[in-house]
Amino acid sequence: MRRFGQFLMWIGAAVGLFDSLVIVIHSGAPPGAIWLVNPALAKLTMIAAGGLMAGGAVTARVAYQRELRRLESAAPTARLP
Repeated sequence: MRRFGQFLMWIGAAVGLFDSLVIVIHSGAPPGAIWLVNPALAKLTMIAAGGLMAGGAVTARVAYQRELRRLESAAPTARLP
């Protein structure tokens, strides 16, 4: 599950990077109404990339907490004096 979380974070970062590169490369305003659609699609893509990264972070954190609970239950309890 931790690998799946890391995979989601990497995909989110790649989508965000790709979107940023497309914005920089294609920064000229084309004629017509398409200039209204392009920024909206770019914003939606950035929101999707952020969602992927957040979902990956949550998944990785849940996996880490599960692993900690499993290790705590398997390890003998140490008593402090």
